[in-house]
Amino acid sequence: MNSDTAVIVPAYCGSNTIEGENQKRLMAKTLCKSLYEAGHFVVLASHSTIDIETQNYCHLFVYDCDNSFSVDGIPERNRPHSVAELTSIHNALKLLPKRIKYVLKVCYDNQPDFDFADVIQKAKNTGKKLVTGKWGNDITLGVHLCFFDIDFFHETLSFDELPRYDSQPNLEHVWYSSVRDKGLLDQVHGSEMYDRPPYFFGHEVKQYSNDGGTRLVDYPYG
Repeated sequence: MNSDTAVIVPAYCGSNTIEGENQKRLMAKTLCKSLYEAGHFVVLASHSTIDIETQNYCHLFVYDCDNSFSVDGIPERNRPHSVAELTSIHNALKLLPKRIKYVLKVCYDNQPDFDFADVIQKAKNTGKKLVTGKWGNDITLGVHLCFFDIDFFHETLSFDELPRYDSQPNLEHVWYSSVRDKGLLDQVHGSEMYDRPPYFFGHEVKQYSNDGGTRLVDYPYG
């Protein structure tokens, strides 16, 4: 299944409560298990230690204990959690076999009973280098669930783009501004809404944590 495509799952399971941490670990394990059993090439990139059972549902696992919201002091002022998420994605990209040309990036808190294979195929059919959705804002490129050509990602969302955070509110705005300034918006398909009909290629996207993972929603899986 899609031998040229990897699914990268960034995760951070830290929480102020044991219950919160346990739910985040359950979400990561349940999603990776679903992806693995469906035949996807799964890469879990975490800023938390991960149990062996969950690792067994991954083809590759990378752990980085540094969950910092900056890289070498950048950005200087605006330091959201998505900087750490971006670090996880780049950590995963470094490990990929050369045969992998594309990535479906999925947050660990996404619902597991989702037709990821259908989204991958429909994303490829667009012929675009980045396929993503929106949360209701026309000046962002959604990062929660997105499909991209790896070379395009390196060109538009390397760590060289981190200074943009000091004039942009979050990663979605940073990515949009980078792609726009490079004149590459014609390589983007991003018209679907994650959570509003007709949804993301016909699939409603649900997430079970909000506000950078600080607020959890009841998780009906596992």
